[in-house]
Amino acid sequence: MQVIYKFRWIKGARTLYDYATKHNHMITTKAEQRLKILTFWYQYGLKATKDAYDVSRSTLFSWQKIYRASGDVVASLDPGSQAPIRRRKRIIDSGVLKEIKRLRLEVCPNMGKDKVKIFLDQYCKKNNIKTISISTIGRIIKEKKIYHQRQKVYHDGTTKPARRTKKLSKPKDFIANEVGDLIEVDTIVRFDWGIKRYIITAVDVNTRYTFAHAYQHHNSDSTRDFFKKLEQVFPYQIKRVQTDNGSEFHKHFMDYLKKQKVIHYWNYKGQPTKNGHVEKYNRTIQEEFVDQHSVLLENTNKFNHKLMDWLVWYNTKRPHWSLNLQSPVDNLLKNNYLSRMMWTDTFS
Repeated sequence: MQVIYKFRWIKGARTLYDYATKHNHMITTKAEQRLKILTFWYQYGLKATKDAYDVSRSTLFSWQKIYRASGDVVASLDPGSQAPIRRRKRIIDSGVLKEIKRLRLEVCPNMGKDKVKIFLDQYCKKNNIKTISISTIGRIIKEKKIYHQRQKVYHDGTTKPARRTKKLSKPKDFIANEVGDLIEVDTIVRFDWGIKRYIITAVDVNTRYTFAHAYQHHNSDSTRDFFKKLEQVFPYQIKRVQTDNGSEFHKHFMDYLKKQKVIHYWNYKGQPTKNGHVEKYNRTIQEEFVDQHSVLLENTNKFNHKLMDWLVWYNTKRPHWSLNLQSPVDNLLKNNYLSRMMWTDTFS
């Protein structure tokens, strides 16, 4: 896009604009102070200036030279960069650098600096080299970019750096104000009577409307099937989903969310409190239903049929403190949201 200066036909407008910009926006208080000192020097002499501002004669003449050479531009008196022209360079023993690379690239990919320190000290002692601190190791890794990158190996033996897809996290200022704005999904793993089963749960952060279903397998096929059922039983459109970083929420589950144009948020690693609504629901469903019916988990169909009855009661009858002792359905009806619950269709 071409930017056209609107006063380009007025002679001297550009010069005046540049002059005003430089003098109004690029003059620091130090430059103004130095100009004030120079003016005082011209008026009252060197001795009075040295007594008043404690400035040497050579400094005054240096400022004067710069000021006059610039054509009396006040901005020229701004202090320049104080950074050294020649910076010191870190001297790293070639053997130490080689050993750090070996440890992080060959022995253990991207080994942490604290662990590198243990092995590096052994190497330095063996070769009579001065040891270095953990912080220095960290700086060397950063400066020399000693990072191991995963390789993707193809059938013909060729390799290519594996790219990590960036996961979308829920914005910190996000608030679920409408129904379906955010559904938290999680998995409960149960090992009862020598049988392992997986119960996938979901809670609407805004309405507390819930759903759950048990599966025999812990994979993305199960979570995709769960979400299809979730769309049937929820009385409104689902806009966003938040899950943890479990493998069951990848592949088929992700592909289906993209197909349905549902935004998928990933919870922060090691922070289950950020998925707090469904974590609390997991405890509730286990205390109020699963613990009493765990014997049915061997046959997931029987368990799920019994679970459907409990979910109907939970969503239509059970009071919730967060909803002023109303059930989720009562709260939906009160706010004029139409319900299209289809509990009987979950097994079709």
